[in-house]
Amino acid sequence: MKKRLMLLVIAALVLGLVPVAAQDQPFAGQKVVVVTQEGSAIGGPAEKYGAEWAAMTGATVEVQRFAFSDLYPKIITALQTGTGEFDVMIYASDWMGDIAGGGYVLPISDEFKASIDWEDILPLYRERIANWGGVTYAVPFDGDSHMMYYRKDLVNPNSPYNEEFKAAYGFDLDEPKTWSQYKAIAEFFQGKEVDTAGMPGVIYGTAEALRKKAQSFWFLMSRAGGYAKVPGDPYFFFDENMTPLVNTPGWVQGLQDWIDIYNCCASPDMINFDVVNVRAVFPAGQSVFGLDWGDVGPITVDPNASVVQGLAGFGVLPGAERYWDRASGEWVDAEGGANSAPFIAFGGWVISVAADTDVADAAFDYVKYLSDKELAGVLATTGGTGVNPLRQSQFDSLDLWVNAGFDEESAKDYLDAVLSTINDPNAIVDLRIPGAFEYFDALDNGIAKAITGELDAQAALDEVAVTWDAITERLGRENQLMLYKQSLGIE
Repeated sequence: MKKRLMLLVIAALVLGLVPVAAQDQPFAGQKVVVVTQEGSAIGGPAEKYGAEWAAMTGATVEVQRFAFSDLYPKIITALQTGTGEFDVMIYASDWMGDIAGGGYVLPISDEFKASIDWEDILPLYRERIANWGGVTYAVPFDGDSHMMYYRKDLVNPNSPYNEEFKAAYGFDLDEPKTWSQYKAIAEFFQGKEVDTAGMPGVIYGTAEALRKKAQSFWFLMSRAGGYAKVPGDPYFFFDENMTPLVNTPGWVQGLQDWIDIYNCCASPDMINFDVVNVRAVFPAGQSVFGLDWGDVGPITVDPNASVVQGLAGFGVLPGAERYWDRASGEWVDAEGGANSAPFIAFGGWVISVAADTDVADAAFDYVKYLSDKELAGVLATTGGTGVNPLRQSQFDSLDLWVNAGFDEESAKDYLDAVLSTINDPNAIVDLRIPGAFEYFDALDNGIAKAITGELDAQAALDEVAVTWDAITERLGRENQLMLYKQSLGIE
């Protein structure tokens, strides 16, 4: 019967009795509402390629974009109040505890996974970041972790500045392995006039996102990692009793480092920088260092946005010469001179379909289009998209990056820095439990008080720890601890 019906449909198409457009546009008349952040990063691709998908399928796509600081409140309020206003959400993976854990999104089927070559996505993102409670509820859209950018033409042992630097600091100019080396190099170059691609100009030590209500808390975590993450100990944010670790000596040292570098070696007005500023200042040759996700890499090779093509070095975040061992209550000298603890900050943007959508098939088809393997390669190599490498195929194909403007040396350097970060056995995965947004908001407030001098580093983080404890008590300490352990792979 089914075979006969299909033959009749095919015959009707051949005879022109059924409009071809109706067959080609399966979601004609349906509207998919997408919510994500404003700006070219993430929001740009969602809108641009959403329009392409809509033209092909007959659907309408409405992308609602909000400032990052407003995005979580907009999403969670809509979900908790049941307004049904969003069909697709593109959001921070560390909000999954509230979004997936709240039962607000649909699971990702095996059939859908096969349609986007799921196994090509790196295990960290497909097995850990996209899952909640053993179920896949999200599709990874980009692969995020923090990394370091530096001017390799200035910071190398053959640099014309090496002799002067070594006389002052006692070691060669080279890619820094510790935060103290990073600070020394930033301090040395602060305010110097240097040559950049044949043009002299003043350069500053570093460009980092420090602005309140932006991304500052993630960058503190990156600084604190080397001092506070004990090798072999999975706990970083809380201990095995859900007691905050945020005000322990390693975290305090990380914040003090950031206060010190802000006071000595920052780009002008860095207190108002978010990552958009970093992505402009470092490629413009105005700072020796930049800290960011992988986004700066493709921007450095864009002749329309960068004067440092071929001059940028890419590295894993610096570590620390010593770390605070919470078990012994003592500082421990790091083996090999540096305790590396790179931060898988944010974990990447993920995409989920709302459980209360009334256009689920269209919504998933939109997500499928946006998550296409080939498109992922285009987005990862294009500056300004907000999408970073997350598929194995992107690391296997050097041509992908060379064709995008990288020279071979720079492409290898960039990809090695990303993979070395992801694969570091002491890497820190971001906090992914209910209340993550609240915990981070409290930390953001503490950082602002310390940077402006309202409180010293210890007092600021003591205040944060009290707030974290209150959040945990309100959400339920026992349940929070269970979920925190699950997020760390501890049963």
